[in-house]
This record gives sequence, C-alpha cells and structure tokens, in this order.
Amino acid sequence: MRTTDQSRFRVYRPDPMPQLRLVCFPHAGGSASFYRSWIEHLPDGTELAIAIYPGREDRLVDAHPETLQALAEEFAAAMPQGVPTVLLGHSMGAAVAFEVARRCARTPQRLIVSGHPPPHRLRPNDVHLRSGAGLLAELHSLGGVSAALFEHAEIRELMLPMIRADYRLIERYLPGPLTPLPIPITAVISLDDPEISEDEARSWQDCTVAGFDLHAMPGNHFALVERPHEFIGWLATLLPTAELSWPSTP
Repeated sequence: MRTTDQSRFRVYRPDPMPQLRLVCFPHAGGSASFYRSWIEHLPDGTELAIAIYPGREDRLVDAHPETLQALAEEFAAAMPQGVPTVLLGHSMGAAVAFEVARRCARTPQRLIVSGHPPPHRLRPNDVHLRSGAGLLAELHSLGGVSAALFEHAEIRELMLPMIRADYRLIERYLPGPLTPLPIPITAVISLDDPEISEDEARSWQDCTVAGFDLHAMPGNHFALVERPHEFIGWLATLLPTAELSWPSTP
C-alpha cells in the first residue's frame, strides 16, 4: 500500500512484511502528518497507515463526498488485506473509523475511538455554517491549531474550505440503525476535552458485542499526539503485538 493518485492512505514507514497494521483516521481538518510523531515510538513490525481525506496533501484536488458514509466506503474499499489490522480514529476520525469497520471485507482486530461521542450520542452542531472567524475560533478552542498558521491569507484561503467541508460531513452524519460490531472497541478520552464526556465515551460499549474498555489520559482534545510517549506506551499494552519489542517510555 503506497501513496499514489489512487491511494487513500499514506504510509510513512512501509514494511514489506508487517506483523500489524495500525490504520489511523484524523480529526476534521486533519492531515496524515497529524500522526507523524508516532513513528519513532512504534516498534519494528508495526506499519502506520494514515487516511488522507479529500482536499489536502496528495488529494488536494479531490472533491469531498456528500456523506461521511461515502467517505468511509472509499477507505474500506482501499483497505489492504493480509495483515492483522487495528483501526484508530480521533474526533471526526472516530466516526469514519467506525463506518470503515462496518464495511471492511476483512474484520479488523480492534477499533480505537478517541475524542468523539458514539453514533447514537452525537451532539448537534453548526460549525460548518459559521463565518471564517467563527470556524477559526472553534479550532482554537480545541487547542490544536497554531494562531500563526492562519495569519497569512493564502493559507486561510487554502485550508478553511477543506476544514469546513470536513465539519459539514461530521455534522450532517446520519448513522442509521445501530448494529453492534463483532470486534472489541476501546474509547479514549482526555480529561480536559470539551468534545466528549466520560458518559458519552462509555456509550461506545453499545456499539460492540465483543468487549469494551475506556482509557482516560490527561490533556486537551489533542493529547494523544501532544503526549506521544504516554499514549503509545499505553497503546503497547492494548495491541496484539506481544512478540514485538516496543520502545520504553521515559
């Protein structure tokens, strides 16, 4: 699996014979580089594949689909086979990962969802209808956007339509009847994240018949990348990679 015009994923450290593939789906407005800091913390034998949403990076000219389900169908169809796979989605990516898991030809070993309520507990919102200033204010409130990034008009003009399109997908997401997945689900919450409560996170257990657990960590909405040693150290205890040598966390 490589990044080409036809691909939907970027692999920063491709492995010809990986023992495990961790497939990640970023937040609204996120790019493949969102998870790049994880590379140095992952062990040999684990391949990190990151979804590329339309309108950025190698898919800069690709139009957004009409629904989040249609986006998930793209990724499910492009999902590589033959290697044990774990899906991980953060914020909007949690919903995308859930819908991909619903559609995968080969069932993933686990779904990890972070920073977003489950499909039957979605919060109504209108971020995609706000002005550019309102959209930027929302991004700043989550703690994951540098103010300097949007000081230049060229960058704002390039990024805001893409971010708005992502928010439109998640805010118009209609998941339909809930059919629990036949795989374990782990929900992750950060203690200072305004986007999800512990009660909402625990409701992800309604989306599986194969086991559920909850992991809480300190930090804001983007703690999983701002604290990579801590997060990957915990992840090492969860993934089915006991035979691999995980880097120790300081």
